[in-house]
Amino acid sequence: MVLAVQRPCHDRVESATSNGIVNEADRYYELVKGGREHFLAETADAALLRRRDQPLKPAEPDKSDTEGFGDIETNVGVAAELHRELVADPGLYEVYPLVKKPGAAFAAKITVGRTQNNDVVFNDVTVSRFHAYLRPSSNDWQVCDAGSKNGTCLGGQKLPARRETAIAAGTSIRFGDVETVFYTADLLFDILDSTAS
Repeated sequence: MVLAVQRPCHDRVESATSNGIVNEADRYYELVKGGREHFLAETADAALLRRRDQPLKPAEPDKSDTEGFGDIETNVGVAAELHRELVADPGLYEVYPLVKKPGAAFAAKITVGRTQNNDVVFNDVTVSRFHAYLRPSSNDWQVCDAGSKNGTCLGGQKLPARRETAIAAGTSIRFGDVETVFYTADLLFDILDSTAS
């Protein structure tokens, strides 16, 4: 089983694939073996998961935002389906920890977009250069569309631009055409722990 994790490389040498995703499957499973406290201390507080077989549509360098993302369809059950698939085979998914890159702008916000200066990068033509951001608040997490051309959907509902909305663990978030599901670290631990047994 393989989990691909995009996160800054600080204290160890890691191999990156051609799309810039760092493979940390072994590290995540080792952390699960250390128990919940160890896992939570060593991982990001939350993460976005995306199916590996969902191809990205790479944007051409230096091109501005292009085509719209067509019909906004309700994704009822997308998160539940992803959750079932993740339990069955975690290797189907890439994991994008919600962590700040060193020196990145907007210190309290984890940015999502197409360009490399974002904390989470999806090189997809339907994702704006700076598409959205997520941030932890006192009791939950917030997501906000940054005025992107193709919009951000939360649980199948298009978000209004520049208005923060609370997000629950296990909820689907679509950035343009890129479908992800938001997980907190404790729920991700529960899933990985159940697959490791």
